Amino acid sequence: MNISPSVLKKYISICLLTTIFLLQNFALNECRLLRADTPKGEEIFEVKFENGQLSVKLKNSPLEKVLKEIMSQSGAKIWLNDSIDTTITIEFQNLPIEEGVRKIIKNKNYAFVFAPHESKDGKLSIISSHKSKETAVKGKDVLSKKPVQKPVQPAVKKGKPKKERRSFEELVKEALENPSADKREDAIIALGETKDKKAIEVISKALTNDASEDVRLSCIDALLEIGDKSVVDVVSVALKDKEPWVRESAVEALGELGGEAAVELIKNALNDDDGSVRELAKEILEEQGKGKN
Repeated sequence: MNISPSVLKKYISICLLTTIFLLQNFALNECRLLRADTPKGEEIFEVKFENGQLSVKLKNSPLEKVLKEIMSQSGAKIWLNDSIDTTITIEFQNLPIEEGVRKIIKNKNYAFVFAPHESKDGKLSIISSHKSKETAVKGKDVLSKKPVQKPVQPAVKKGKPKKERRSFEELVKEALENPSADKREDAIIALGETKDKKAIEVISKALTNDASEDVRLSCIDALLEIGDKSVVDVVSVALKDKEPWVRESAVEALGELGGEAAVELIKNALNDDDGSVRELAKEILEEQGKGKN
């Protein structure tokens, strides 16, 4: 049977259109099946803290819920100055709690302050830092009756060889004039370790004027390292700092220093704009039996 070219062309066109239609329907059905096989918003929530090691297996888990569970299991305390409205998907095994939490909140735009104690008690302060260009990660000792430990340096600094001892004058110049915040911070810490009362004036200048929060936090730690009661007035300057975690650190330091003047300053912090600062001031006063009258 002979078929004219026009009829053949029409037949081929119909076949092509039919094939395209069938392929489109097949692809659509496959997508629907895939969506059906993957429950929307499925959550995996496994958190385990044992012998100082943290293990998690998380999928679409609320970050705030995760942090509170970690604190519940580890026996530490947590203060949030606002709600953390984000989820986390991550898995790791047997990491130290500080390293594990840092890994969890990495790139989540929150500041992290961890306070290790010899006992299991400690504190996590998760502070919204949406106004900051970087996430601040800083370790410090909190509410311990022992001398405050030197702040834990970021992981990139670990393993650095110890530098040669610098003169007091060199440290002063570095602390106030070096363009690198890390260098200024190192110099401030070193000045505190000298325990020289002459360093108080230098550290006071940095606490008042330095643009870096990390440097100002280290100033407070350095003043505590010197340990002289005269630093109470210097530390009190940080109660007016624009950053809540610096003000919080000042409250902690005043609790360490003690004395009537420090207590009165802590009472003033009960009126701080930031909830975490107020809560910490209240707790310190309650521990000392000198709550607000």
